[in-house]
Amino acid sequence: MQRREFINKNQLFELIEYILADSKTEFYESYSEKEKEIVRIKTYSEFLKYFENSISENKKHLGFGIYYPEAKGKFYINKIKLNPKYCNGKTYRYNTNGWGVIYVHLDLQKNENEIECRISVNSKTRAQNWTSTNPEFGNPELWEWKIVESNARKIINRLKKLHTTKPISNAEFGV
Repeated sequence: MQRREFINKNQLFELIEYILADSKTEFYESYSEKEKEIVRIKTYSEFLKYFENSISENKKHLGFGIYYPEAKGKFYINKIKLNPKYCNGKTYRYNTNGWGVIYVHLDLQKNENEIECRISVNSKTRAQNWTSTNPEFGNPELWEWKIVESNARKIINRLKKLHTTKPISNAEFGV
């Protein structure tokens, strides 16, 4: 299940505020900075600070993983070994993993008011088909797929609603 929309910064903030409104939601960077711990964002204000810091550092891609504990399954943070020869001497970073993790990918290539927002999550069938390729993710049967799919649909529907009810004007793109 996936969806891609172009939204502005305020629409993104509305989406993230919606996601973080449930206090049980676990919202993480999908990949940490090199040689740093992965960041867990617990509140909307923490996200605002994270986003503004990312903009000031001129980051063009941001990714987040959402885990809902009631969906059960195996969710984990993995340490990835890096080749220091290709990573400015850095040797590791972390990422989030799990068959039922919902991902939010943000592409800020153009500017912070024209953000490509992609939501994606595995289906039960896809997870079952890929189990032998990624055995470290555990058994897909451990996940409550109805909960995963329900939460993903809610986020996708909110993204669609933001996009259709508050279109980005050409003026915001300098046209």
